[in-house]
Amino acid sequence: MKRMIILIVGAVLVVAGIIAIVVGVTTRPKNDESWREKGYDLSIPTLGEDGWYMVFEDDFEGDALNQNIRFGDHYTGSHEIWTTSPHAVRWESNDDQHPEYACWWCPELVEVRDGNAVIHARYEDDHTCSGDCPAAGRFTGGIETRRIVGDSDNNKGSSDELLFAQAFGYFEVRVKLPDADGLWSAFWLQSSNMRKVASEGVDGTEIDVFESAFRRNRQSRMGHALLWNGYGEFADSDTIINTLEQDLYDGYHTFALKWTPEYYVFYIDGKPTWATSGGGVSKVKEFLRLTVEIDAGDGWGPHGQKIGQFQHEGDTAFYVDYVKVWQNENYEPYIIDDALFPGGLDMAN
Repeated sequence: MKRMIILIVGAVLVVAGIIAIVVGVTTRPKNDESWREKGYDLSIPTLGEDGWYMVFEDDFEGDALNQNIRFGDHYTGSHEIWTTSPHAVRWESNDDQHPEYACWWCPELVEVRDGNAVIHARYEDDHTCSGDCPAAGRFTGGIETRRIVGDSDNNKGSSDELLFAQAFGYFEVRVKLPDADGLWSAFWLQSSNMRKVASEGVDGTEIDVFESAFRRNRQSRMGHALLWNGYGEFADSDTIINTLEQDLYDGYHTFALKWTPEYYVFYIDGKPTWATSGGGVSKVKEFLRLTVEIDAGDGWGPHGQKIGQFQHEGDTAFYVDYVKVWQNENYEPYIIDDALFPGGLDMAN
C-alpha cells in the first residue's frame, strides 16, 4: 500500500514527498460501476465446491502471533507464518522543524489479545525498544507474512524471506478500522518482484484490498488499488473509489479479494465493490500485509485524500479479528515462478 497522491493534471504520483511521472494511470468517474457489465464472476466462493479448499484461517486466539492457526489438509508450509512489519522508519518527516513527525513501524506496537491482532498507533516521547527507534516520534506497525533478511530499512523486495505466499485464491479479513486523523490502515498483498518492469503486473502487483483513508468523509468511501512496475518512472496503477451505504468506521467489517488467473474481485461486507484485470493480473505468489501508517507531517494519505494531522494524545488501534485464505485447485496450474520473468528491479522510491 504505497502512500500516494494522484494529481489528475499530468498524472503525477507523489510518494512520500518524491515526485514521479506515472504512465497510464487509470482514472474513473465517481462511483463508476461499468465493471459489473464485463462478465466477471462476482460470487463469493464456497469451501468444498468448484475446487475451493482452505489454506489457513487465523482467529488470533491466544496471546501471540502464530498460535492456534487452523491449516487445511493440503497445507505443507511453515506453521509460523506471521511476523511484524519491518522495524524501521516508514516515512521520514516532511517537516524539517519536526523530525518527530516521522512514522516508525515498531513491533512493540503490535499485540494479540481478546481474539484480535491489535496494531496501535500513538506518539511517544519516551519510547524504548530493541531496535533503532528514536525516543520521540509517531509509532505504529503491522503484521505480514514475509521477513526482511538483514537491514530492515531495505523494504524493497530484494531480501525477502517469504513465510507464506500464495498466487490466486480468496483472501478475507474482518477488522475494525482506526478512527483518528492522520493515519490509515490497509490489507494488501505484495510480490517481492513487483518492481520488475518487463511484464507489467503479471510478474507481481501490489494489491490493495482496502486503504482506510476516508474517515473524514462519513459517507464511508473506500478505495481499492493495483500498482505494478515499482514506484518510479515506470510505475502504473489501476484504482477505484466507492461510496457505500454503511459507516465503515463503526464496528467491524469484512474486506475480501478473489484473485483468479484472469481478474480480481474486491468485496466489502460480502458485496462486490470492484472487479478488474488491471496490469494483466499477477501470476506469482504474494505475501500478506495488514498495516497502519501515519502521515509524515503533511496530512496526506493514499487516493489523494487529505487525512489531517495525527494527534499526539492518546492511543488509536486497528483490530484484526480474523484472516481467511482459501485456494482453488483449478487456478494452481497458472502459477508462475517469479524467477522466470526477465528484467531487474526498479529500486526508485
